[in-house]
Amino acid sequence: MPNNDRKVITLVVATLAVGIPIDAFGPPGAQSLVSLWTWGALLWVLAHTTPTHRRELVVCVVLATAGELFLMEVWGLYQYRLHNLPLFIPPGHALVFTAAIRISRRVPSWFPWAVFAGFAPYVAYASWAGFDTQGLLWFAVLGGFMAWGRERPLYCVAFVMALAVETYGTALGGWRYHLVEPWFGLTTTNPPVCVGAIYCTLEVMVRRVGLLGAPPRHLAQSACVRHDEQVCVTSS
Repeated sequence: MPNNDRKVITLVVATLAVGIPIDAFGPPGAQSLVSLWTWGALLWVLAHTTPTHRRELVVCVVLATAGELFLMEVWGLYQYRLHNLPLFIPPGHALVFTAAIRISRRVPSWFPWAVFAGFAPYVAYASWAGFDTQGLLWFAVLGGFMAWGRERPLYCVAFVMALAVETYGTALGGWRYHLVEPWFGLTTTNPPVCVGAIYCTLEVMVRRVGLLGAPPRHLAQSACVRHDEQVCVTSS
């Protein structure tokens, strides 16, 4: 694994592993410290990546902020411990996104379909049993990305990473999902097992918006000079 990728992934994992429990259990003001660290981590990544990926990360922060406000305040799927939108959440999404890109470049070709097939029995049973009918909706979203998208490794890495982060965060009490969503009465778990499909949707939107104004494919490929700094977006 290129050295820069290793540094970024280590930074992201450390930020999530340490920052989430500090926010959940820390003294007053701890959330501000976590936010400062997370923004600092993102700024470091921005300073050590390509202009195209830098644009993607900025877009990710903007879209993640809008998405969080919609899902939390408008749709009412979940709430954070202090009933606010913690300032570390939008840059946290960008960090998960950049780590997922780097990991997805190295997973074997069978990985995406193994993830999809592995979760399918749970989704079918949970929907039939009635305790997670919302999962069927989000799994269908993932299925659409798998069928028509061109970055299946990214989708499935993000799907698995999201479940890990959400399980960690909800177990520590940093946030919680409502077991019945308010618009359609769909049931779910805390966290939803298929919550990663929301992350996949964010990744797809970021890729599409981030490519606006990007150089032509052949120029972008030629600009990827150093492999350890390469975060190519030309395959999206």
